[in-house]
Amino acid sequence: MRRRGIFAAAASAVAVGATAIAAVAGGPAPGVMNGAPGIAVAGGAHVTATVQGNGTTRVELVRDRDGKTLRARTIPARLGVPLITFSGVAEGTFDQGRKLLLASSIYDDRVSTTFVTLDTRTLATLSTVKLGGSFAFDALSPSGRKLYVTQFPNGLNGPIRYVVRSLDLATGKLDKGAIVDKTEPGERMSGIPMSRAWSTDRGWAYTLYNGLESHAFVHALDVKNRRARCIDLPWRGAMQNGLETIRMVYGRTGILTLTQPGVGVLARIDTRGFKVDVLRNPAPPPAS
Repeated sequence: MRRRGIFAAAASAVAVGATAIAAVAGGPAPGVMNGAPGIAVAGGAHVTATVQGNGTTRVELVRDRDGKTLRARTIPARLGVPLITFSGVAEGTFDQGRKLLLASSIYDDRVSTTFVTLDTRTLATLSTVKLGGSFAFDALSPSGRKLYVTQFPNGLNGPIRYVVRSLDLATGKLDKGAIVDKTEPGERMSGIPMSRAWSTDRGWAYTLYNGLESHAFVHALDVKNRRARCIDLPWRGAMQNGLETIRMVYGRTGILTLTQPGVGVLARIDTRGFKVDVLRNPAPPPAS
């Protein structure tokens, strides 16, 4: 894989072009969801997290069928439901939706990062993890024991690059070392997450990235074994502006299909050997 270029925060937003969330954030991570629509949890309900004017967060458990608020509580921190991609995908639940991890945003606090795990039936706090520095939620292991994060060593000041880390939610401690593609261990990472898919067993998280001034790629993260592979795609420059509309689907045979509405299947990736079959180029979104 070619070395990915590094952009300043303002340039990152421009590179995505049509992606409104990126323009608002002006940085490398999508941040967190504040308020509706929230995220689905167990028991036919969803949870919303809304930051209040005094810097606290009101968390509500809302029943889906009638919109009734079943429980509510206030947490003394600025938190939200983690957003995974600039296309608006949110994650953070585990234990079959009975637990939810909320996160602070790198745009609200550039000095430290907070993660709070809740019981979605009672909204009681199960654990709190606070890290020094700028981190963003990336994924959870199937058991919920391992939390994967993207760390931004430079924060939002100057050149932006990231590394993937993991931590033990039981202890709140970061595991040693970054998680890298061992076939290219020295590569510095930069990009904007556009789409997410999971393997059938929830063992691998696949994230499509706009590679900014370099090329697009899919980051494959083994959340059971702390491994990663980067899968190169040939789309560069303005051709990447259509990536926010792409949907990725993982098939039973291990084929990851990338499809763009109105265009069709763009590529297929055989995740058993990370072989890529590119069928066509993505179409840039219409000018606003």
